[in-house]
Formats: sequence, C-alpha cells, structure tokens
Amino acid sequence: MQNADYRDFYEKALIQAGNSDKKTYLDIHPDLLHTHLLIGLQGYQVGDKEYYHWNVIIYKSDSAGFYDAYTPIFSSDSYDRFDEAMEAARNIELEVRNDQLHTVMLQEKIS
Repeated sequence: MQNADYRDFYEKALIQAGNSDKKTYLDIHPDLLHTHLLIGLQGYQVGDKEYYHWNVIIYKSDSAGFYDAYTPIFSSDSYDRFDEAMEAARNIELEVRNDQLHTVMLQEKIS
C-alpha cells in the first residue's frame, strides 16, 4: 500500500493526462515518469465515529500507477456517503478524459 495514512484507499482510474492537463499539473514539477493522473477515493474516520468520510483525490502517476501519496494535485471536499464520492469521481474522470480538469479547477478557484 502506497498510502498508509488512510485505512481505505480505492484507486478508481489511471488516465493518461491530455496535453492541457499535462501542462497544468505535470509540468509543475517536471518529471518524465509522471504521464498519468490517478483518481482515487480516500476514506477516513473522524474521531471515534463508526462511519467514514470520503474525498476524491488525484495524484500524478506513472503509467504503472506508482504515485507520490504525500503530494496530491487535487483533493475534493469531504463527502459523508461513499456513493456521493463515487459520483464526484466519475464526473472528475470525465473531465480528465476530455483534457478539461484544468478548466474545472480554475472555475473552483474563482467561485
């Protein structure tokens, strides 16, 4: 497990970054090995609660799925339900596949 900080981490999609997203996210720290974006769901407990909160998180990755678990390029707001986090991950995955993650992130910063 690359991410021991979280009890539950589910890799959802490993997608080759498009040219625009690559320029925005992968050129921040140029590295020839990072060519993909890994979308995952991280679960964590708050206090002694029995249920988990979930975040959609994106890491820079190589083509085999190896990533630096301590430097995500994106982390969503927390979701109380797994299905809500999964739906958010699906929407983000569509943006990555369409090479539009950088525009979504820009809109979030503006609002």
